Amino acid sequence: MIMQRDRRRYFRINDTLGVAYRILSEEEVQQSDDLNERPVDARNIIAGFDNQIDQLLLQLRPKDPVVSELVEILNQKLNSILDQLNLESDLVQRIAHKVQEVNISACGMAFVVEEELPPGTVLSLDLLLLPANLHVFTRGIVIDSTAVESGEGFHARLEFSGMESQDQEVLIQHIVQRQSHLIRSLRDPQEAEGEGEA
Repeated sequence: MIMQRDRRRYFRINDTLGVAYRILSEEEVQQSDDLNERPVDARNIIAGFDNQIDQLLLQLRPKDPVVSELVEILNQKLNSILDQLNLESDLVQRIAHKVQEVNISACGMAFVVEEELPPGTVLSLDLLLLPANLHVFTRGIVIDSTAVESGEGFHARLEFSGMESQDQEVLIQHIVQRQSHLIRSLRDPQEAEGEGEA
């Protein structure tokens, strides 16, 4: 099982996915524990606050109905503002991911960037796997970055660092599925049609 997983890690495929990255400062790189944390889900935090407010309102309502009603109205107003901010945040997140072709394995990837990235540069990466819209969070260490011969930009190669096992498994499964799809599409159409009927 372990050997199979190790082999799957090194499958390399060309794929189209969403890429959002940020160059990390030396100070951020030193804070490795913080960088390995997944982004906080604000909706879960807000839901926890709402539960606390509801419990306190149950205690307050019999004692002071006016204050209780005022707190409920303020909470509804705050929730409507947060809902709007969440919609805008989701839109920004979709825009932030540049959908592009990459060459990727579970160990690293190569893709075109607008700026030259010196070897050793550490990136914070958010990869959006399509079409399932699954996020993979990791850091990437730039191995090299060379100017694109035909066109603008730089072809950067990097290796992943500090990827959590759950993200790595998601990426491995995605790569295996995409590779299987590519193999099926290259087969004889009659054979592929026969597989569809099985």
